[in-house]
Amino acid sequence: MTACITADNRFERSGGISAMECPQCAAVVPMSVTAFPPFSRLKAERPAQIGVVLQCSACKSPVFLRYRTRAWRDDRVELHPLPQPVEHLPERFSLGYLPAPVATRFREALACYSAGLWQAFAAMCRQTARAIFEDVGEAGRLRVFDTVTEIQQLGEIDEATFTAVCRVIFDQDARSAGSESPFERRQAAALLETMKDMLNQTYVRKAKLRQALKVRRFFADQAAGIDDTEVAPDTKVTSLR
Repeated sequence: MTACITADNRFERSGGISAMECPQCAAVVPMSVTAFPPFSRLKAERPAQIGVVLQCSACKSPVFLRYRTRAWRDDRVELHPLPQPVEHLPERFSLGYLPAPVATRFREALACYSAGLWQAFAAMCRQTARAIFEDVGEAGRLRVFDTVTEIQQLGEIDEATFTAVCRVIFDQDARSAGSESPFERRQAAALLETMKDMLNQTYVRKAKLRQALKVRRFFADQAAGIDDTEVAPDTKVTSLR
């Protein structure tokens, strides 16, 4: 893969992926280049990074990328072939299935993750876990521990990363939390997926199953001619973001 800006002010890419995910509409579509610095200015200033503006072919929104400069030639500026996105899709989760104290904290955790604030993300995940344990009690806490252990096995999370994840979820001592080593992107990614799966297993799966069974019973009763006014299909669940 190569990327460069030529002396006649053309942006050229070859061998790369022609489509990417739009941070605005989430469509994976081709992107067209609409703006980049002129060659003369780049040669004069020699910046370590440059910005390039693309346009999404689906929603027509601008998409911003950051390229690292790699080499300076007489006829072109060579760029690192893999750009760094400036914008990211916000992380989402079906918060409507969660108890309000849990949903409120995890919503903030998702916002921190989307913004790349790893320490704040870890802190809000710790508060989310505390709200979960207050809701499910000690027996539920043991089930959560089993769920997290299973996640490590299924996801093949390495021991160092898993230790950091468990420290956030199960060590609720604020004093020890302040002495932890800085949380990193890779640890945050593992923590995010662990929290999502843990919440799915603890709340979402149970709620969806109960909802589906309630609807099935309602229509089964209707087919059998049973009129139970206390049973009604309720399929609408609000997803808070």
